[in-house]
Amino acid sequence: MAKSITSIKRYEKTRDEQVESDVAEVKEAVADNKEAILKGIDLLQALNEGGTLDSAYAFTKTKKEALENVVQEISKERYTPLLENLPELIFLLGEIDVKAIRDLSNRLNQGLEAMESDGPEDKTSFFDLAKALKDPEINRSITMLLQFLRGMGRK
Repeated sequence: MAKSITSIKRYEKTRDEQVESDVAEVKEAVADNKEAILKGIDLLQALNEGGTLDSAYAFTKTKKEALENVVQEISKERYTPLLENLPELIFLLGEIDVKAIRDLSNRLNQGLEAMESDGPEDKTSFFDLAKALKDPEINRSITMLLQFLRGMGRK
């Protein structure tokens, strides 16, 4: 009768074979992710040129001391109202209609540009105001302003 197998010897790669296999795997990953790697290099270069990479490296090396300093500073009495209102501020930011604010900001910029390009008039009479109301752009702006004031005054 044959002897039973009590130990199995697995094939182990030599160090050179393992290195060769790892290098081939890395080459394949580089070939598959060439664009991402090049963008990452560009990002690192930009961070290095701006000095941000040095700051991030220094922070990483001394993160325990840096975090202790941040916690010590933020624990001061003057920051208490900020910390108490922080959750409400975060919820408020979630409720803001960013598209409407962007539209309003663009309109404000257009108004400022028009104001600067036209130059100030000497005086505006009551009749000038009445004539201006016939202008569709001015009428639309005044109507929007009145709607804004009505909405702001509601309880």
